[in-house]
This record gives sequence, C-alpha cells and structure tokens, in this order.
Amino acid sequence: MTSKEKEPQVFHNTNAVLRISLWANIVAWIILALSLLTFANQAFSIIQNWASIAASLPAAIFDKISAFASLFLEPLTGVFYFIALRGISLGLNLGLDIFLQDTPEDAEAAPEA
Repeated sequence: MTSKEKEPQVFHNTNAVLRISLWANIVAWIILALSLLTFANQAFSIIQNWASIAASLPAAIFDKISAFASLFLEPLTGVFYFIALRGISLGLNLGLDIFLQDTPEDAEAAPEA
C-alpha cells in the first residue's frame, strides 16, 4: 500500500470550514446591524412627521396596526437572517468538532488510561 491509500479520504479542508464559519458570523452581524439601523431610521422619520401621519391614519385599530406592520418587517427579516447565519456557523463548527474528535490521529495521540 502506498501512503496515499493509507490516508483517510477527506472531502473538506478544515481551514475552509473555519473561514466559511467566520464569514457567516461577520455577514450575520452586518445584516443585523443594517436592519436595525434601517428600523431606527424609519422610526425616527415617523416620529419627526407624526403630525402629518396621525392625521392620515385610518380610524379602525386593525387598520392602524396594518399601516405600521411594514415598519417591523425589516428588523424581523434581519433577525431571521441573523439567526439562520449564526445557526449555519455554529453547525459548521459543531460538525468540525465532531469530525476532529473522531479522527484517528487524535486517538493515537491520546494516552490510554
């Protein structure tokens, strides 16, 4: 047997998985920050123009709620993407930990008790 045949077949690179996990975290935080900034900007605009907005609001309470529903859609979408990307990042790290724990190199290097 040659040395290539003895090596386990690995279809990923540990550094690439860590890099993808890092970038998923970075993009998640950027998306969350931008969605919260957009929400703050829209809320500030509503507060600044409240006199003209209050005069044009419908009379029914459910119509008022639906008028402001789009205000909360942006941060909810950002929070969803944040949670999804953080989940991907944590899943990659967990999978990498499980893979590295099961490698034969670790079993040979660990002293037996």
